[in-house]
Amino acid sequence: MENQEKETKMTLKEDENNYIITDFENLGVATNTKTQVFTNIKDSKELFNLENNVDFLLNDCVGEKIMVDKILIKRFEKPLENPVIDEDTGEVIKDKEISMSCAIIDDDKKSYATGSKIFAIQLMRYLELRAKRGEQDEPFLIEITKKKFGENGNKALSFKLV
Repeated sequence: MENQEKETKMTLKEDENNYIITDFENLGVATNTKTQVFTNIKDSKELFNLENNVDFLLNDCVGEKIMVDKILIKRFEKPLENPVIDEDTGEVIKDKEISMSCAIIDDDKKSYATGSKIFAIQLMRYLELRAKRGEQDEPFLIEITKKKFGENGNKALSFKLV
């Protein structure tokens, strides 16, 4: 018996009260979030494991030094249901929400992760500089820090090169 699931448009085959997925073609179509992935990890198993399990959270590692070997940065862009509009001009101020996550693996194969957008942007800028200099394949040493930003003195996860 063939069934059609509306949200993901996958073809399902019923077999003794179990469903077997027979077509992955449209898997994930139901979301309106765009995802960009930046990584130097070539092994799909290692990438999958890093996306789903990490050893440490970078927020718990402030003051520690990490020799960064592998990197995974994800950028998520989702349209806002109700865009923010300037009441005086009618101009759209904000129509999407952007978030980022970052995971790194050190030279001892320990993994670390953060959802800090500031940390991820800082790391992306440094990686761009390294790529321009032809240094993108070499590990590099960082120290995890917190830095103040904004007028109210909030602190954000950051790093400095060591």
